[in-house]
Amino acid sequence: MSLREKGFKNQILVLIAVLLILPIALAVYMVHVIHNTQLSMVESHKKNLVKAMNLLDRSFPGTFDDLLAAAGAADAPRRDKVILLNRQLKPLIERVKEHYPDAELGFYSRDLDVILDGEENNYGENFSRRRKQAFDETVNDNRPVMQALGISEGGQLEMYQPLVRQGRVIGAVWATENLSAIYRRVDQVQRDAYLVIVVGVLVGLGGAFALIRNLVTAVNQVKQGVQLLERDLTHVLPPASGELGEISSAINHLATKLVNVQNYNEIILASIDDGVLATDLNGVIIGVNAAARRILDLPDDCLEKPLEEVFPPGTPFYNYLTAALHEHRLVKDQEVVHQAGERGTLHLLISTGLMTNIRREIVGTVMTCRDITERVRLEEQMRRQERLASLGKLVAGVAHEIRNPLTSISGYTQFWQKNHTPSPRSLAIIHREVARLNTIVDKLLHFARPARAVFGAHDVNALVNRVAQFFNDAHNSEIEITRELAEDLPPAWMDPDQMEQVLYNVIYNAAQAMSDRGTVHITTGFDREKNLIEIRVKDQGRGIPPEIMPHLFDPFFTTKPKGAGLGLAIAYEIMRAHGGEIQLESQLGQGTTCRIFIPVAEGGDMV
Repeated sequence: MSLREKGFKNQILVLIAVLLILPIALAVYMVHVIHNTQLSMVESHKKNLVKAMNLLDRSFPGTFDDLLAAAGAADAPRRDKVILLNRQLKPLIERVKEHYPDAELGFYSRDLDVILDGEENNYGENFSRRRKQAFDETVNDNRPVMQALGISEGGQLEMYQPLVRQGRVIGAVWATENLSAIYRRVDQVQRDAYLVIVVGVLVGLGGAFALIRNLVTAVNQVKQGVQLLERDLTHVLPPASGELGEISSAINHLATKLVNVQNYNEIILASIDDGVLATDLNGVIIGVNAAARRILDLPDDCLEKPLEEVFPPGTPFYNYLTAALHEHRLVKDQEVVHQAGERGTLHLLISTGLMTNIRREIVGTVMTCRDITERVRLEEQMRRQERLASLGKLVAGVAHEIRNPLTSISGYTQFWQKNHTPSPRSLAIIHREVARLNTIVDKLLHFARPARAVFGAHDVNALVNRVAQFFNDAHNSEIEITRELAEDLPPAWMDPDQMEQVLYNVIYNAAQAMSDRGTVHITTGFDREKNLIEIRVKDQGRGIPPEIMPHLFDPFFTTKPKGAGLGLAIAYEIMRAHGGEIQLESQLGQGTTCRIFIPVAEGGDMV
């Protein structure tokens, strides 16, 4: 876990701990320096003692026996020899001590086993067993010996060096120095430093914990205030000092803004006629306006409840919201028929969307519903008026279409009455005109009373392949049909027989626009914005003039000499019955494109 994730309190603790570690580290460093200073002082005094011993050694070029022989005391008793040697060596020792006043110097005689320090009163065994051992190591091993006694308490430093004459060790030169005065000063400095360090650490700890206590208290007040704000945005955080006071003031200001925004949103949502319902990522309803309650018959306590408790699973509203929540599959203006109890059947337009925060993270879904029942009724009335208006055109068209065959039949019938004999040619013409009348009547009946559609989930690509193959088999023309079929298309909700009729009529019109030679290109795809499957048929014909584009779906409107003008009108009625669309796009000299939109099957296995 990173420091940032441990909370503000722990961050302060870590910061203060770091600040306290610094004086502790400084204390350790000072102890280390003092220790090294002691060692360096010992080393410095050691060098001084070595220099003093070397000077004393050089100042006495002879031997102890030479001094005794010169004084005529070679055979004197041991006590007399010791007194004589101390008297003879005292001036020599005094001269050397003038250069090293803090050192005690002298010689050791191996033969006499006595220290010679210039004091005539010292003529017996005048050293301890420890020093005796040091003299023996120096003389016997012929090497210098150093002894540091009580250095940490300010003791003394002793040095022993072999005294060699004519290749023989005759004794030793020794020197000692008392370090107590120097170390007393060092100890005083060390105690003062430790005292300063301890006082600094105690003051730092006390101040740090006092700061932490005050800071944590203020932070807890802010924390508790924020927790209360989660439940009540009108709560006001108490004032505080310093930066925390600025934070509290900023939080209060932000809470006021949130309250205002919330009020604005509630006013806006309450004033619109569209129903709005929002859920979080767990499928729990977190927002609903009055229009949604009215349109969807929602209970007053639907907030904070999961979707399955408000909308039974399997209903369109539940399916659309869960599809948006779990699959991010959205719908736009999807028409739904809703049974609203006493209000009867409602026609609703449903749209779903995803809610994201400022970091573009998905935080929930929203569904809007618009009541278009009145609009649907008005549209139905308009369609009735349009059908009544077109009925006059239809009657005129039917009269025109039927009059020509009837004229031919009437003329030949009168001819037969005069000649009393029908000819084979006249019989053939009458049969052709009767068949033409029958075709017109069949198309007219299909337009007026379309066959009942049998809907199911079907594969659009299979439909395109089937119609294209049938067209190639039925027409010996120079038309080439190319196909570009999208993979993984959802199943379409359609009557395959009626949809084959629509697609066949479109391909047939495209072939006639190219005079039965050229290429018809068919593509399929899925329009996610409309949630519809698209079949696109494009030809290479001359195109359609703009002035006749609005009349292409009118009954009996045709630009062909022998056309009835009912093919596109029937296709339009079939697509309207399917809840789909058919559109024509054309430019002169660049061909025509027909776009057929078919609804997607919601669930169910493909037939």
